[in-house]
Amino acid sequence: MKAELLQLMKNRKSIRKYKKDSIPLEKVYEILEAGRYAPSGANMQPWIYIIVTDDRLKEKIREEAEKVERKYHEKASDQLRKWFKELKITPEKSFLTDTPVLIVVAGSTKAPYWRQSTWISIAYILLSIENQNLGTLTYTPKEMRFLNKLLDIPDDYCPVVILPIGVPAERPPPEACARKPLEQIVHLNKYSREKIG
Repeated sequence: MKAELLQLMKNRKSIRKYKKDSIPLEKVYEILEAGRYAPSGANMQPWIYIIVTDDRLKEKIREEAEKVERKYHEKASDQLRKWFKELKITPEKSFLTDTPVLIVVAGSTKAPYWRQSTWISIAYILLSIENQNLGTLTYTPKEMRFLNKLLDIPDDYCPVVILPIGVPAERPPPEACARKPLEQIVHLNKYSREKIG
């Protein structure tokens, strides 16, 4: 793996606070250009990307997403609620209106392996965003079908993720993004409790 690609992967962090700086659409198209080169089942390329820049539309998306979040938080287990509290995660999703651009990625449910293929495309997009020195977050509310109505997405396409894109206004500390060591997650030939190496 080339050092530059690995560095992009190491640098990428989930960003929830953004500056108000605008982003040219040409840069967004360049980001999405990377996504379309992802491999897919039967080469069906089942993904579509909806770029949202309209402030009123972003407000509506935020309003609907926060309704879903409130229901999810109310029904969450005690353990999950504790985790939300520790990480200061609330139903409020200001990043949906703070960023200049949202990208909604949806997949065609008629295509084989559509969900897996769409997520590979999203991974390519995440690296492309990092390469542009921008920030994002893979935001996946529990229920996303409200996006079909708001964005006129056909019913046979299922929204998978909302990607807010903007200039980061925060830098998460390294300990917030600590990674498990390789020897803790890699097994040779079969699962073993013994460490590799």
